[in-house]
Amino acid sequence: MADNNRPTTKKASIVLAVLCVIFATVATILYKNHQIGSIGYSAPVVIGIVVAILSCAVLQRLFYPLLAKSGIDFSFGCRVFHKTEAVANGINADTPNALPQTDNTASVVVQRLSYLEKYEARMEELERAKKERRTAIVSAIHDYTTYIMTEFLTKEALETLHENIEALAYGQTDLYKPIRSREDNHIKSPALRHFAWNIGERLDIPLIDRAKFIKEIFPHELEGATIEYLSKNLRDSVTSKINIDVPENGDYRFDCMRNSADGKISSY
Repeated sequence: MADNNRPTTKKASIVLAVLCVIFATVATILYKNHQIGSIGYSAPVVIGIVVAILSCAVLQRLFYPLLAKSGIDFSFGCRVFHKTEAVANGINADTPNALPQTDNTASVVVQRLSYLEKYEARMEELERAKKERRTAIVSAIHDYTTYIMTEFLTKEALETLHENIEALAYGQTDLYKPIRSREDNHIKSPALRHFAWNIGERLDIPLIDRAKFIKEIFPHELEGATIEYLSKNLRDSVTSKINIDVPENGDYRFDCMRNSADGKISSY
């Protein structure tokens, strides 16, 4: 109640202050120029106004509690919003035809958490798919290596080569172990270069790393070749027992390992 009457009280005090100033000014002018004392004339009026104001204040304080307790509706069917009620309901009292707004902060937070949970789940799914594809690629390389390198290596050397391939696939280059091809069937540089290019292409490994791989693993066969030379000539057109095998549209499988229609491995 006090908050609602505050603007009216302020305006009334300003009006009274202005009237007092005007009255004092007029009274001074009349007394100075015409020796008319206005106090005698205005005293009854001022006293009457003061009495009326005090009477209104007393009567207001008397009637308000009685009317509030009686529960009589003086709105005549029209709903009146107080400023505090309008603010509580999210209505801007200064804007006409404003509609109440629903507080949806909680629902926004819930939706945001749901989005983040979906993001985390999707990231885990992508990471899992990436690991599964990597595992499938390494497995295909192992099959290809056994198929293509058996004629050049002993069983022990082939096993070491598979260990080196694991180190290449997972970035553990410090685990490379050197091997050597059979005495009666040496593997030559073109075949090693093509082999390194084929498996490195599936693993998406830079050319320089493919060159280092075969250089460290086959130091005897590649004794006279530098890493720079090997990296520039991994995919050349030199005829060898291991041909360049370009993967098609992201397919990591090897041509020599594809099954034919009758289920047998096709010839290289």
